[in-house]
Amino acid sequence: MSESPRRSTRVQRRVGEERATALMLAPALVLIVLVLGAIAVDLSLVHTARRSAYRSLSAAADDAAAMVDSEEFQRTGRVWIDPDAADRVVRAHLGLFDGDPPEGFAAPAFRVVSADVTTDPSAGTVQIDAVVEVPHVLGPAVPGLEEASL
Repeated sequence: MSESPRRSTRVQRRVGEERATALMLAPALVLIVLVLGAIAVDLSLVHTARRSAYRSLSAAADDAAAMVDSEEFQRTGRVWIDPDAADRVVRAHLGLFDGDPPEGFAAPAFRVVSADVTTDPSAGTVQIDAVVEVPHVLGPAVPGLEEASL
């Protein structure tokens, strides 16, 4: 009968020691959750900006496709896209101005770094290849993410 109290005290000592190790892991867990949350917020902003950029580029391509060369139409009766006018419309639509933007121009949540406009007048198509930059919101707080690009 005297052996059973000894065993129970040993078990109690081990349980007390394990509580201290779990307490030391809590700050590390909080830090990991904050870092993963910052990454998730930045990635969701990049995804939202990508969708917005796609809509803007699509609208710019639609407007550029409407730039019909009126002289060609009057001469031959064919509908051709004027490549210079289409390029000007795309650049104005995306905010790629040579000087200051017009008054009242609202910049979107992304910045178009460059855009290449390719037109095929005979097929009536306009293709825009663009490089879009999205600023990080919480990324600069995480070491190594301040200069990351996606």
